[in-house]
Amino acid sequence: MADSLDATDLRFSKLLAGQNRALQLALGGAPLSEALAVLVRTAEEQAGGRFLGSILLLDEDGKHLRHGAAPSLPDAYNQGIEGNEIGPRAGSCGTAAYFGHAIVVTDIARDPHWADFRELALQHGLRACWSTPFVARDRSVLGTLALYYREPHGPSEDDREIVKLVGNTAALIIENARLHARLQDRDD
Repeated sequence: MADSLDATDLRFSKLLAGQNRALQLALGGAPLSEALAVLVRTAEEQAGGRFLGSILLLDEDGKHLRHGAAPSLPDAYNQGIEGNEIGPRAGSCGTAAYFGHAIVVTDIARDPHWADFRELALQHGLRACWSTPFVARDRSVLGTLALYYREPHGPSEDDREIVKLVGNTAALIIENARLHARLQDRDD
């Protein structure tokens, strides 16, 4: 029992260290993609390779998802989903952003949410995807955090905890970056 508590404490400590590193980058003026990549890498490392992470940002138009960070996903996959419109059958991320709640797809090969993106995902070895939106203080969707798995299954309880911490931190970083950009535009 003490060993599992120590492992949990260590994992949580490493998650917090990654969160702090991402916040320091964001507050220090680093590009948004760099701070978000630190969050995704931290989540992937703490999961021991169980999943590949991705953060997509909802465009200012509220209709399209843009690349935020996905350091472990293939570039061709990231390019293939760049700018796609959200909707009721737009993969896990586009559907999660559209409805404003988590979408768990345990088998991409069989799920109707993935009809338009199934081949792209499968050709890159992505078999399952859980996506959850993260929101601004006004409850508007800012983007999504996705966990991709190499075999069909759903998220573990550990994965859910990681997503909660990373999603909240991503929301804070993104909302801060957007506020900073609006202030810069106003000053110019």
